[in-house]
Amino acid sequence: MEEKSEDSEADVINRGDCKKETIKKEKLATTEGTASDESRVTTNEPSELTLQIPNDKANDQGDEPENENISATNKSDNKFGDASEERQAKPESPTQQLDDHGNNVENIGPTTPEASQTEDPQVTSGSGKYWLAVAIVVAIVAIALHFLQPESPPQTNDVPKIDDFLRQLEKVKTRFPNQRAELWNRGRIHLKRHLQTTQPTEPVSLILTAGLRAEKTLNCLARDLASAYSSALNASVLHIDGASKASQDSDHVKLDIDRKLQGAFDGDKPVAVIHRFEELPPGSTLIFYRYCDHENAAYKNTFLIFTVLLGEEDEIPAKISLCAVEEMVDDHLQKKFLTHGHPVSFDMMDLDKYGGLWSRISHLILPVAAEQRIELEGC
Repeated sequence: MEEKSEDSEADVINRGDCKKETIKKEKLATTEGTASDESRVTTNEPSELTLQIPNDKANDQGDEPENENISATNKSDNKFGDASEERQAKPESPTQQLDDHGNNVENIGPTTPEASQTEDPQVTSGSGKYWLAVAIVVAIVAIALHFLQPESPPQTNDVPKIDDFLRQLEKVKTRFPNQRAELWNRGRIHLKRHLQTTQPTEPVSLILTAGLRAEKTLNCLARDLASAYSSALNASVLHIDGASKASQDSDHVKLDIDRKLQGAFDGDKPVAVIHRFEELPPGSTLIFYRYCDHENAAYKNTFLIFTVLLGEEDEIPAKISLCAVEEMVDDHLQKKFLTHGHPVSFDMMDLDKYGGLWSRISHLILPVAAEQRIELEGC
């Protein structure tokens, strides 16, 4: 609107200048058209810039702005055209950097600020704390497993000692040909395991039992088995006869057994045979809590053999199972040791105390069959 008002004023003042102003307007329109065309051409290429001159300056300068505008546009085209051609002609050259060890590392392509930036120290610190916590947890778990896992007894490689025991056991086997194969197999495994253990956690014990017809065989087999074990240790055997103490005072027998076992185990007699265990005074048998405990036994490198004669049985049937034999021995000992007519006291046997004793001595119970030669001639 301002242009139109100014043109009207000019027509009123000077009609003669209309032609001149018309020529200027045509030139200005031509200049603007040329600039707009070049602007549309240049915007198609993002690398080129468009130079525009305000219209009011073009009006004041007349013919010269048109030439300058065209010249500037040509220069701009030449400048950015040359730059574009230079980029196309000149490929990206690989850049070289030094790594942490001083070696040249060739990087292809432009190096972005993100790639050249070092790792965030906060992220590094957080990651370090995480792995430190993981290491601490793993260490605690390993220590807990080490202390909670039951320690297995260390094994020894004392082969001569074990071989000597096995040879002696074969000799005993030839003297008692009527015995079950289970007696030799289970007895060998039971005793060999204890000999192989350098630091046993408990003593080894077993019960041999028989009927009345195999009384001498029972006694002789227990002696020979104890001798075979002690010979491997170059030691002797302690013998305690329960039948000879049947009528004695329970406390006195208990102290006597304690004294004999302690002297033998402290000396050169790590093997003890308690003959006719069922004939001992009931209260005196509680001393074996101390010597046959599973964890707190006074002596652990020892071997105790108990013999039980089943007075109500002539002989143990050959086909009976070992579990049935165990029940027979358990029932017989309860009849011998438990009395229901007397008050319970700390030095007398009761059902609870008997249960504790039985659990300590009943690891292996083996039946003994009569050997005719031994029953006639003795050991």
